[in-house]
Amino acid sequence: MQILQSIISGIPQGALYGLTAFGIALIFRTTGVLNFAHGNSGMLGSYIGLTVYLVSGNIILSLISAVFSGFLIGMVIERFLMRPLKHLSHGAMLMVTLGLLMVIEGLVVLVWGTDYFSYPELFSGKPFILFLENGVLVMPANDVVITIICIAVMLLLAMFLKYTKLGIAIRARSQEEVGSLVCGIDINRVDAIVWSIGIATVSLVGIIAAPKTYIHPSMLINMQLYGITAGVLGGFSNLFGVIIGGLILGVLEKLVGVYISPDYQLSIILVLIILVLLFKPSGLFGKDFEGRV
Repeated sequence: MQILQSIISGIPQGALYGLTAFGIALIFRTTGVLNFAHGNSGMLGSYIGLTVYLVSGNIILSLISAVFSGFLIGMVIERFLMRPLKHLSHGAMLMVTLGLLMVIEGLVVLVWGTDYFSYPELFSGKPFILFLENGVLVMPANDVVITIICIAVMLLLAMFLKYTKLGIAIRARSQEEVGSLVCGIDINRVDAIVWSIGIATVSLVGIIAAPKTYIHPSMLINMQLYGITAGVLGGFSNLFGVIIGGLILGVLEKLVGVYISPDYQLSIILVLIILVLLFKPSGLFGKDFEGRV
């Protein structure tokens, strides 16, 4: 029974890891850049959402503001930092994201300080309880809402990428840049949209995870680390795989915390990733190596 409870408790956190990984993988597979400022970019969006909440007291408006701010932040990053370096090297773009990580953290500390800000739960109703023969399974109502939001957003984005004209252009650009240009696809527009979606998703993660993590300058550093780990585990070439990778990590984290020790959660998960990289570098659900991963 305790195993089932641990699995149920790990699903909401895994959904957050999966959505974070989705944004990281979308940017990486499309532009070839692993964004090390991903978490801090979402953290900035979360602070903007917090400010809207403190002014208006409206949590829905705050949520929308965080996501919209993340979308704009992604667009600014692509337009003024990534685009000028696009034809130099991916290494240069990678270094820019490392610098951007520190710049964003410094900016947030300068404007909002280093204090921890509390943020209300999206839904504070009664927990969902399932009575079984051998015991009781409990899942807080807010965790259910978080899981539903994350899975719904990922499914909507998957449908967008598969069935819309812009989504098809994004997939084409991720497979072959020159061929996309020949077909008349605006690469700059596609990249701007991809960066915007990626940062918007992690801003959403930041604001809905805030009731547990609080809002502070390093709130999404671990989330980004787990997001990258989920991408490696599931396979960066498969967006469905990174979602499953995130869910696996969330459940595994809870199981390690319950049966071994919370102190070893990150260490054991990183050992698992090393094993995956050694024996299946493309990830559990990824395609074979194609030159970018």
